[in-house]
Amino acid sequence: MENLRPFQIGLLIAFAVIALVSLLILASFQGFSGAGANPYGSSVTIWGTLDQRTFTVALQEMSRDDKNIQVVKYVQKDARTFEEDLVDAIAEGNSPDAILFQHENLVSLRTKLQPIPYDLFPLRTVKDNYVDGFEIFALSDGLYAVPFAVDPLIMYWNRDILAAGGLALPPATWESLTSTVEQITLRDATRNILQGTVAFGVYSNVINAKSILLSLLLQSGSRLIEEGQSRYVVALDTSANDTSRHPLTSTLQFYVEFGNPASPLYSWNRTFQDDLTAFIGERLALYFGYGSEASRVRDQNPNLNFDTAAIPQGAGATTKRVYGKFYGFALVRASQNQSGAYNAILALAGANSVSSITSQLGLAPAYRSLLSNQSQDPTQQTIQNQALFARGWLDPAPQSSSEIFKQMVEEVLSGRSQVGASASDTIRRLELAF
Repeated sequence: MENLRPFQIGLLIAFAVIALVSLLILASFQGFSGAGANPYGSSVTIWGTLDQRTFTVALQEMSRDDKNIQVVKYVQKDARTFEEDLVDAIAEGNSPDAILFQHENLVSLRTKLQPIPYDLFPLRTVKDNYVDGFEIFALSDGLYAVPFAVDPLIMYWNRDILAAGGLALPPATWESLTSTVEQITLRDATRNILQGTVAFGVYSNVINAKSILLSLLLQSGSRLIEEGQSRYVVALDTSANDTSRHPLTSTLQFYVEFGNPASPLYSWNRTFQDDLTAFIGERLALYFGYGSEASRVRDQNPNLNFDTAAIPQGAGATTKRVYGKFYGFALVRASQNQSGAYNAILALAGANSVSSITSQLGLAPAYRSLLSNQSQDPTQQTIQNQALFARGWLDPAPQSSSEIFKQMVEEVLSGRSQVGASASDTIRRLELAF
């Protein structure tokens, strides 16, 4: 060693630093080989917005075969304040070890989460084992969530209302839906809507308006939001396959027609409380809601004669698309037990656990293999089928983007802006939101 030159000494020090950093990174994921006596460590706390009792029961069932998992705890948090609560907990040093969250919070929470390196959870594994939409969690620096469940948008339809209009089946295409409006919508002499066909055209009283617009954008081939080299690229009005098409402009034009009193498609307005209430009260023939809402619909009107179906697609569509919410387990960067937390989320995201929990929550399992085993429940069948071609988007912040979409629709409805100008303004507002 005494003959080493300064350059060689510096090189050895550099290698030592690199080795130390590598060890520290790998230490975060030592759960692959176990974390001491208990692979989950002394305790693991997971936050989520889904039903606590369902997860508590699931963990109790799992503990019969794995006593160690008794140290894992799931805590349900209010979805409305989830992100704020997480940020506060991290600041106060009381961070959970992992979260079960939906993809819409990925961008806003990205800096708070620990991505899983692809050499530990290969992208090939994601593609082979889970439905396509879960690739939303696969970003440039790693996988941000272990796939768990999908909640796709589906169409609820009132069988009695459609039957009274001479329709045996719900519309399967947008073309057939537009013709359905004339058969189903009831208006008085002054064009006041007594019974609506579909709650499009307005934003404020359409519960899932943003999800409906995103479904239409997906079907129009929109590139939506893409992860660029140094920023997110807002490409809602750019088609992935046809540069001459403007998906956001055409989507907005189609949507607002249903709220225009001068249009033959006029089927909805602001006088209704909201679309779910109207559907449950049998004043609306079609309701576009998430699969997980089925139990709520049944509970609020046990006598409602309704069924579920796939969201309509274009008559000439060769590729089906619909918007969905994707749930995954993510490691929190501030956790002091990432190793144990990683083992815990792998256990909860296992096929048996996922199958049991999702069936109780009205969600579709993330696994392709589980979706190939069709449920005997008709509604669950619809949910599972829709999950296969559901997709999400990189949302800058759910509340902010919702306000931007609301402004877009209301500007056109009020006549303050033309469709094309409003679409362009929406792009700029979303860029600023990032």
